[in-house]
Amino acid sequence: MKMVSTRVIAFRRDTRGATAMVFALSMLPIAASVGAAVDGARWYQARQKTSAAIDAAVIAGARHMQLSPSDDAGAVVAAIQNYKTNVTTRTDVSLDSVSFALVDNRTSITSSGDVTLKTSFLSIFGINELSVYAPARATFLSGLNAGTDLEVSLVLDFTASMCDSGESACSTGSKLTGLREAAKELVEIVVNENQSTYKSRVALVPFSERIRIARNDGDASLMTTLTDLPLTWSGYMKDCINSSESSPGGGETASTWVCHQWSAPLLKSDWKIMPCVTERIYTNRWDENDTLDYTDDAPGPGRWLMAHGGDRRLRYADSSDSNPVTSGTGASATDPANHWSYSSGGWCHNTPDSNVVMPLSSDRTSLKAAIDGFNAAGGTAGPLATLFGWFMLSPKWDSVWPVDSRAGTYADLSSLNSAGAPKLRKVAVLMTDGVFNMMRGNTLNNTGRLAEHAVEVCRGMKAAGIEVYTVGFALDQLSGSDRSNAEAMLQACGTSVNHFYSTLTVAQLKVAFRDIALKVTPIRLIQ
Repeated sequence: MKMVSTRVIAFRRDTRGATAMVFALSMLPIAASVGAAVDGARWYQARQKTSAAIDAAVIAGARHMQLSPSDDAGAVVAAIQNYKTNVTTRTDVSLDSVSFALVDNRTSITSSGDVTLKTSFLSIFGINELSVYAPARATFLSGLNAGTDLEVSLVLDFTASMCDSGESACSTGSKLTGLREAAKELVEIVVNENQSTYKSRVALVPFSERIRIARNDGDASLMTTLTDLPLTWSGYMKDCINSSESSPGGGETASTWVCHQWSAPLLKSDWKIMPCVTERIYTNRWDENDTLDYTDDAPGPGRWLMAHGGDRRLRYADSSDSNPVTSGTGASATDPANHWSYSSGGWCHNTPDSNVVMPLSSDRTSLKAAIDGFNAAGGTAGPLATLFGWFMLSPKWDSVWPVDSRAGTYADLSSLNSAGAPKLRKVAVLMTDGVFNMMRGNTLNNTGRLAEHAVEVCRGMKAAGIEVYTVGFALDQLSGSDRSNAEAMLQACGTSVNHFYSTLTVAQLKVAFRDIALKVTPIRLIQ
C-alpha cells in the first residue's frame, strides 16, 4: 500500500505533461490570430482591388454612354472589359458574379453581384468564405454634380478660312466637316436626354462677317427687337448701274467694291431689312478704334445693336438714341438714302443663309441639324461673335429669347445645392482658325486692336462667373505676327491656361471639343 501511495503522490507532483497541455492551449489564440491576419490581409487586398476595379468599370461605362448615348450594350461591355482588366492582379477568389446595368432612365450605370474569397486559416473556426464585393454606381447627369444645370454657348468660326481653299465660300471640305463633327459630338455629350430634373442646354453662334438672326426669306422680326428698325423701308435711293469688285466670292480678303455709275434717285417700296447685325457702337470713326460696348446689356433705348452695314440708318448713326440722322434719309429724291440696312430681297452679304444663331436648346436633333447646315464664307468678326456668345448665356436677354431658351440667373452660379455643388454652370466655347479682322461689317487692318476688343468682352464674361474655353485651329498656317496675336487673344480669353487648346489638325480639333465636353459633364461616382 505504501508503494501505491508513493506512486500516486509522484504522479500528482509530475508537471511535465501539464506544461505541454497549457502550452498547446495557449497556442490556439495565437494561431487564430496569425490565421486571421493572413486571411485578413488577403481579404483587404482583394477588397481594395475589387472596389477600385468596380469604380473604374462603372465610370468607363458611363463615359461610353456620354460618347455613344444610344449604345447601351456597348456601355455594359466597356464596364465589363474594364473590370476584368483591373482585377488581373487581385488575390484569387472563389466566386465573382459582378455584372453591370444601366439604371435611372439610362443616366447611371451600376454594379451588382458578389465576390467571395475562400479562407485559408479561418475555416478552422467555421469561417470558410469572406465577401469582398463593394457596389458602386456612376451617374452622368450633366453638370458638376447632381443638382447642377448646365448652359453652353458654342461660338464657331465659319469664315472662308475654314474652306480648304481659304479663298472663297464653301459648303464642303475637310476643315468644315471636322468642325461640324466636333461640335455635334459636344452636343451629344453635353445635352442629356433626360431633362426632367436637371437642364443641360447648348446655344449656337456661327459667325463670319456678321451675326445672322434669320434666313433671307425667314421671320426677321427679331431685328426690330435688336436694332429698333422696322422690317421694311420705302424711300428714295440710287442704284449702281456699273460697278466692279476685287476679291469677290466670299473670301477672307477685303473686297473693294467701286460703283462707276449711279442712277438717278428711284423710289423703293417695301424693301426688307437685312437680317444680320453688327456690334453696338457709340462713335462713328468707322475703324478699329470705334468705342465698342463690352457689356451684356439687353438691346433697348440707347443700347441698340447696329444693323447689317454697321449703322442704324435711317434712324440713328450709332447705338444710342441721341445721334439722329439728319441727311440721307431717302425722304425725297433730293435727299436719297445712304444706308446698308435694307435691300429688295433682305439678304446678308458674306454670311451664309443657313448660319442663323440658335439660343439655348436641349433639342439634340435640332442642334445637330443646325450644325450640319452651317457653311463658310467671309471675314472674321471676332469681337461681335464673342459678344453674342455672352448674350446667349445672359439672363439680361430674357426678353429677347424664347421662354425655353432663357438663361439662368447669375446668382445660381454661386448658390450651392444640398450636395455642395453650384446650382448652375455657364460655359462659353470660342473657336477660331484665324485672326479677328472685321468690325461694323468692314474689313480692318489693325487685327491686334480687334483682338483687344475680344479680350475685353471675355473679361466681362469671366467677371460674371462664366467659364471660358478657347480653341485655336491650324494657327500654324498664319503668319508670325498674326499667329502671335491669335494665340495671345485666345489664351487671355480663356479662364486659365488649361482652358486654351491649340489644335493643328481636324483630329486634334475633335479631341479638344470632346475634352471640353467631358470636363463640363464629369461623371459622379456614387458608392
